[in-house]
Amino acid sequence: MSPTTKAVNNKSSGGVGSCGLPVAEIVLYAVGFCCPAAYSIYCVYVASLENEIELLGGKQNASALIGRRMDSTDFEWTFWKTWFKNGLFSCFLGHVIVSSIVRRCLPKYKKECFLAYSLLSLYCVIGLKPLALLTLHSLLFYAAAVLRSKLLCWGLGTFLVATLNSSLFRVLQYRLSGSESTYYLTLSITAISILRQLSFSLEVCRRKDKRVCSVVDLFVYNFYIPLAFLGPVVTYDTFQEHFNNTPVVDRAVRVCWYICRVTAWAVITELACYFLYFCALEQNTPLFESLPPLVVAGIGYLQGHFLHVKYVIFYGLTSALAILDGLETPPLPRCVSTCYSFRTTWKYFDSGLNIFLVRYVYIPMGGSRKGLLWQLLGSAACFTFVCYWHGGHDNIVMWSVFNWAGIVAESLGTALIKTNTAKTYLNTHSLRNQRRMKAAMFAPVATLLIINNLVFVGGRQAGSVYFHKLLTSNFPVGTLGLLFSMYCSVQLIFELERLFYKKSKTE
Repeated sequence: MSPTTKAVNNKSSGGVGSCGLPVAEIVLYAVGFCCPAAYSIYCVYVASLENEIELLGGKQNASALIGRRMDSTDFEWTFWKTWFKNGLFSCFLGHVIVSSIVRRCLPKYKKECFLAYSLLSLYCVIGLKPLALLTLHSLLFYAAAVLRSKLLCWGLGTFLVATLNSSLFRVLQYRLSGSESTYYLTLSITAISILRQLSFSLEVCRRKDKRVCSVVDLFVYNFYIPLAFLGPVVTYDTFQEHFNNTPVVDRAVRVCWYICRVTAWAVITELACYFLYFCALEQNTPLFESLPPLVVAGIGYLQGHFLHVKYVIFYGLTSALAILDGLETPPLPRCVSTCYSFRTTWKYFDSGLNIFLVRYVYIPMGGSRKGLLWQLLGSAACFTFVCYWHGGHDNIVMWSVFNWAGIVAESLGTALIKTNTAKTYLNTHSLRNQRRMKAAMFAPVATLLIINNLVFVGGRQAGSVYFHKLLTSNFPVGTLGLLFSMYCSVQLIFELERLFYKKSKTE
């Protein structure tokens, strides 16, 4: 077969990763990844048993059914679980009831009814003063939209994000909220609200017909209850396009699937917290530093999945409610362990935030239209905004810098592979060997990617422990073993992508 024919077959089959491998080889990869992962999880379970008293303080308040205490050291999971029981569940249930009544009896007044219910719900949950502050933010963004100044919109958004991280404004917001728990909830609502308000004002500025939406449109969009607390971010044009849609049968099936998925993962996560104290082990720094590399690897593996599952639950629940109203929401997060490059992780983990950044930061800066340099500068601007929006903490800065550096390296590598010399060399190998070479190149990338995400989750100190334990403490044997396991993982991802690609082509 000529090199040209190989290249044509490569493109038509969906790329190198779409080339199938022998079944025995795939089984080897499955064993090479699943067995070490399972054993490392077992090691975390043993470490949890041995250190239960030190981590959680003994058997007090142990579950009567399970006989063990629960690891509740993850602030985010405990915080949202508590609020779901103490207010959010009632808000969401009430929204479903109101939406059903409006759809049947008052379809012409959907906008007004939704806004009234949203304001009432927020008043009941966070109180009048925080709600008044959110309303003030909306009015300021509406004024910027009326003036059609993108610079003013971004300046206002930048200032309001700064107030979330300023010690002076934090004191004021804490006094407005009245309690620590309500303060953190208001902080979360405000942070996501700023993105929605930016989307609204920038969309108005982009319009050529000079028509300005009413302030009610902004309020309905910004205070829409299913997406107000947790997200995901839905841009204003998407919200406006689908808000008046009538839900159809296939949406009901999708909602049922989301609810079942959310319920199953919530139950599994709760049970796992009774047996696997990976959060407590990581947060106990002296103990974490003394653990063997295999236990540290298991903690990192579980932390990566825990981060993914949390947002599948959060976004899955809120997306299901939005879909019931006829809205289109971004896809649910994709697990970090099924992403083998920095670009795929950035694209799939938080699709809503990614869409926001691409639309309002990356594309306005030129994107891929102006060449590689502007593409990298646009990516740098996106990570700068994400870092700033998350508070600019040292671990967020490190995560952003290394993510951008990873994207730069991958972009340069992609440009190199497209050269005639590289194409000529690759075409001398079969597609199967090309897939193996691609997996070998992405194995170290995936390893660094996961460690970088663990810096985001656990902080800089935990990230340094992961780096030392996984890459340097048992060099070269432990490092090579980890890289082989990651190579197997990348090959399994390729195989899943190939099967899904084949299924989509058949359909």
